Amino acid sequence: MRVATWNIYWLGDKTGKIERTESDHKLIAQVIRHLRPDVLALEEIVDPLEMEQILASANGNGLDYRMKSSDSNWFTSASHPTDTANPLQKPFLCINNATVEVIRGASVRGASGRRPYAMQLRERSSGKEFVAVGMHLRSGFPNFLDADDAAARTKEVESLVKWLQGEAVADNNAFPKPGLDDVVIMGDFNAEMDDPNKSLDALKNGVMAQWSWTKPAADAGHWETALFNGDRFVIDFILFSKSLAQKVVLPPSIYAWDHDPTMGGSTTFHHGPNGSGDLKGYGVSDHRPVYADVKL
Repeated sequence: MRVATWNIYWLGDKTGKIERTESDHKLIAQVIRHLRPDVLALEEIVDPLEMEQILASANGNGLDYRMKSSDSNWFTSASHPTDTANPLQKPFLCINNATVEVIRGASVRGASGRRPYAMQLRERSSGKEFVAVGMHLRSGFPNFLDADDAAARTKEVESLVKWLQGEAVADNNAFPKPGLDDVVIMGDFNAEMDDPNKSLDALKNGVMAQWSWTKPAADAGHWETALFNGDRFVIDFILFSKSLAQKVVLPPSIYAWDHDPTMGGSTTFHHGPNGSGDLKGYGVSDHRPVYADVKL
């Protein structure tokens, strides 16, 4: 089973911040088809309907990606995610319905901002269950290391850890705690592992010290997950609970889609500008996916 996380820069933005072409959509689908994740955490989705169209074009050959259940409940912590009056970024979980079955899901209560979304899932081939959590923590603005934003990020992390320990509840009391030993957390943390502001420390202390949290392996010489100018850091991560870490067969790794010859290679994406910085590939994303394989 493959899990992955990918921040797709302001997908579906309606303000003119970024305008994507049909070619951009095809390249996003191509990245997803290349990775073939069974569970995919998505960040910076403004319009989930646009993301659904991209997933539809990625489907086929054993892929059946879905961002909502058959009763149209979206796999996100955002309320009314298709409301066009809501121009904000939203975190989503996406599953390959051909390989993974949804048991339940809910957003995790706690700090304000983009709340994490957790799902209990079942691998169809083995019948084994696990919990996946997608999250997108507070970014630093106007500076990456802004102390006030780091304080907000700290509260977000502490709220998630409380839920993991059964000390907080998810929405509607439908998912008060993971309830399983096998848990994976994926997302854009908007901070390096050793954040000088210590905003991620709650993910390292206490029971969390037994979890597996490693810096994603580089793809050839390409180690950044966040590509945009001024923030060339590794800030996208996958964490495994103690029991699930023992089942990891491929540790977290970066896919440098922007240097993959089948995607066009670096000369296609690194001559700009298009958006901020010098990354023409903003039409695809300003992040690289991180993925890992687990044998349940």
